[in-house]
Amino acid sequence: MKTVTKIVLAAGAVGLVGAAGVAGVAVTDSHASMHGKKHHYGGKARHHGHRGHGYERLMERFDTNKDGKLTQSELDDARKALLAKYDTNKDGKLSLQEFEPLWLEVMKRRMVRGFQRLDIDGDAGVTEEEFLRPFKNTVEKMDRNDDGVLDKQDRGRNRQQRGSGRQ
Repeated sequence: MKTVTKIVLAAGAVGLVGAAGVAGVAVTDSHASMHGKKHHYGGKARHHGHRGHGYERLMERFDTNKDGKLTQSELDDARKALLAKYDTNKDGKLSLQEFEPLWLEVMKRRMVRGFQRLDIDGDAGVTEEEFLRPFKNTVEKMDRNDDGVLDKQDRGRNRQQRGSGRQ
């Protein structure tokens, strides 16, 4: 693995502890689960969409004494620590301005996964071709009246088709 890729992965790991603090259990990676993809974090392959995945992530993040058991106290203490960390004015609650950096920390891991999905060749850079790839042929696929553009007519046709059972 290239050094730059390792750095990107390490940056994603920074948000690991806080990620479940706001999001709760695991955030489903719909793209990966639909395609059976695996991502690697912390040296372990993670298969998205696996039923035990949320449990594993909870244990990794919140089993602070690493005894293989998660108590409500461990979970509550970790979440209280997050609140305290981001409650900069120490009033016991998070304002929107205080919540923003917490949210960004939590979403960092998801952002890194999104970046990795776009970076097809794994060179730690997203080219124009890689960036455009997920939306390739979108208009063609959604253009129900074959006029080369998406407009309200296509939307209406989709609703009519769904209502009549046609796809």
